[in-house]
Amino acid sequence: MIRGFVVADRVHLIDLGCTRLFVQGFLKRKFKKFCRWSPQQKEAVSKFMVQIRLPSEVNRPVRSFLYVRFWKATEYRSFLHYISVVVWRDFFTNQQYNHFLCYYCGVTIFSSSAHQRLWPLAEKLLTHFVKEFRKYYGRAYLTSNVHNLIHVAGDVANCGPLDNFSTYAFENYLQIIKRYVKSGTRVAAQVAARMQEIASIEVAANRTVLTYPRLKENGAGLLVAADFILLPNFKDQWFLTKDHGIVKFLEVKKLDSLLYVITGIQYEYCTELFSLSVDDPAIQLSSTDLNIYKIKESSPRRKVEVPHYMIFCKLVSYYLPPSSLALRPPNPPLDSDTIALFPLLHTFQTDTDFSSN
Repeated sequence: MIRGFVVADRVHLIDLGCTRLFVQGFLKRKFKKFCRWSPQQKEAVSKFMVQIRLPSEVNRPVRSFLYVRFWKATEYRSFLHYISVVVWRDFFTNQQYNHFLCYYCGVTIFSSSAHQRLWPLAEKLLTHFVKEFRKYYGRAYLTSNVHNLIHVAGDVANCGPLDNFSTYAFENYLQIIKRYVKSGTRVAAQVAARMQEIASIEVAANRTVLTYPRLKENGAGLLVAADFILLPNFKDQWFLTKDHGIVKFLEVKKLDSLLYVITGIQYEYCTELFSLSVDDPAIQLSSTDLNIYKIKESSPRRKVEVPHYMIFCKLVSYYLPPSSLALRPPNPPLDSDTIALFPLLHTFQTDTDFSSN
């Protein structure tokens, strides 16, 4: 019975729990051992964040820190997985940054079955993070949410990756239930009646069942899956191949009913975006182990053709700031040719996803 009730709900434990605690704690100067942000620094970071264009699959962009009080769970999720390691690096000491990376890497690993081989390592990382939390943030902020991070591994072992049992689906359905209510009296009866009406509607037996992959309607892009699209624009054109090649999508051709070939630009060299080093327990982890890279846009590259079954995942891409965001006052923005690349977590593909492989 104890194992049957999960505590590791991604929405409330991680996104609206721990991640919100960190973001708002830093901005409101709650953590005494961390440097205080000046208004100019907050403005510089906010400008950097709002310029980031997340892929089309991410419905809600991350807003400026001016609106952090109104951030939704998905904004905290996007900030954690795709922005935080770049922003915090400029404001943390090496020890503080390594401690935060334990949280970041642990949650990232548990968010996808593609990292299943690293789940035992993620358990050690989150346990170490909780163990050392008081040292960096103070005893007053060692809340039940932080403590429950040590139980994430057990829930993931029983139920699969975090998104398999998160409450995002139920939270999204609340807006539909709200539309069923037309007055403040007999609310439950109204909802039940509307749901009964909808359930009684017959669904057409000959409705079209979409198959994937398939070309976009105008032929300019490829729908790899229902929630995975490649398009010839910067935010939607980066993907990782199963042999760890970083490719920039240009166009796609359909050779037959089972095979699509993507023409793109493959970059020859990539480096790690960060590295994690923990002494107790002894852990060394590179961002490349999580398929997180950075590349120089001016680095050597070549034109390639990639069959669709070699796609491993889509990549979130944006230009890194050319100078530290913590400078006082911050330098004016300069052109940068260094691109950070993060896997879009829900887009990992396995061999069983493609019948033509």
